[in-house]
Amino acid sequence: MITKHNHRRLLFALAFITINILLLPSRIKSGFDLQRDNATGADAGLYNDNRSTIKIGTTWTDTYSPRHLKEKNVRISFRLHDPKDVPPPDKFLSVDTFFCKDRADLPPSLGPSDKGRMFDFTTTISTNLNVLFMGDSLGHQFSQGFEAAALGKGYEDKRKVHFKYHVGSKQFDCLVSSAPIRGGGVTAFWRYTKLLERSRRVPRMPCHIIERKWGENFLRTLLDFQYSDPTPGASQQGYSVSGFDAVVVRLPHGWMKAEELTKERIEEVVIFCEEMLGARAVIFTTVGLDNNAITSELWDKVTKINEIIHDVARSWEPPSDGEDGVRWILVQEFSNFTSQILYENGKHLGYDVSSNDFFFERLKGGTTSWAQSIPMVCSNKPKDDLESECKRNKISPDGIHWCVETLGPRFTASIACLLGCVYNGRPPETSPEGLASLRQCELDCNEEFMSLKRVDEHLIGNERTLFASTKAMT
Repeated sequence: MITKHNHRRLLFALAFITINILLLPSRIKSGFDLQRDNATGADAGLYNDNRSTIKIGTTWTDTYSPRHLKEKNVRISFRLHDPKDVPPPDKFLSVDTFFCKDRADLPPSLGPSDKGRMFDFTTTISTNLNVLFMGDSLGHQFSQGFEAAALGKGYEDKRKVHFKYHVGSKQFDCLVSSAPIRGGGVTAFWRYTKLLERSRRVPRMPCHIIERKWGENFLRTLLDFQYSDPTPGASQQGYSVSGFDAVVVRLPHGWMKAEELTKERIEEVVIFCEEMLGARAVIFTTVGLDNNAITSELWDKVTKINEIIHDVARSWEPPSDGEDGVRWILVQEFSNFTSQILYENGKHLGYDVSSNDFFFERLKGGTTSWAQSIPMVCSNKPKDDLESECKRNKISPDGIHWCVETLGPRFTASIACLLGCVYNGRPPETSPEGLASLRQCELDCNEEFMSLKRVDEHLIGNERTLFASTKAMT
């Protein structure tokens, strides 16, 4: 059992009890409860008000200079755009079967509306933070979407694929660095299929589809990566990454059995991030439906994994003031978000959605070796049990992965929003009040972008900048 700072356990227990009483009931609903709560969508509640956690401002920089510090105490901000002005985030997708172009339109409840935008917008990012994504191919594809949001036109060459492998025409990246990105920061990706443990390091590991240990060559390549200021006339002084402010973690469910994803293994990932990468914040993205949860019993196990993620985030004890280490663990409610999408598509297809049994309606065959969920991949209901195909939709390309062109902008906006909760303005205190404000900010970010709330039209374009903060900003 991992324990830290035992002399403060009573204080943190009392703090988390207080926070849970205030906030937890709205966060521990089952995925299906949240589907029904948000099924019809609603206007987004973003306010230009210092009392709110998500704010509208003018704080933005288009510089890619690593010397850039921050704008008015804001270290990460984002903008939402019409796709005609900023294209969908697919320019770095390296696996041809992950593309979802030329597929059937989304159901009307997920499509364009005069009540606001659901998936018909794109996102760009400006930050001086160093952000690392870690995970399997699902983490891979959404990190590529984040890179597209952070590297504007003309800066694509700032992205370097260090290690990769091929399966036919499909290129899977094992290690990638993008630096500098808009705002002067760094984003990177580290592929793994087993949760990294400090004790399972070896000097060198090849890039391959599956690994049993992790290679120090991966770590050193990330931390020692050199880049320069692309500003015309700037000094060609070299900069190195050295460490990461935050790590976004996708648990490799499927590569690991649900029973292996214990609280202890997940806490070990946090320790890895602080000791090996220097991170102060970790974001866990909850596990959604895929080909590894083909029955209600297996889905119950996924739900248990997500409960453990929340438990780790709530019970984590940050280091004492002045000490290094992970201070904040946040949760991105990706599972709830994707379940809401499947609920809407299932209803559109004509399934009984009074329970989540329709999740497990599967194509009987098809183009993959796994049975694909019909609500994930189909825009029409197969005619009979013998039919192995359907007209494909813009939700999932294959019943495992998700369409980054569709979901990517909301995913990226939610990550930028969550990072703002801890890095914009003064950081949250570790007092009960400070932790409660952090959880409220986390809740607001998830409700705005990891849900089917529509985004107000006036927030699209017009150089409007959004950012999150637990503090009033001046």
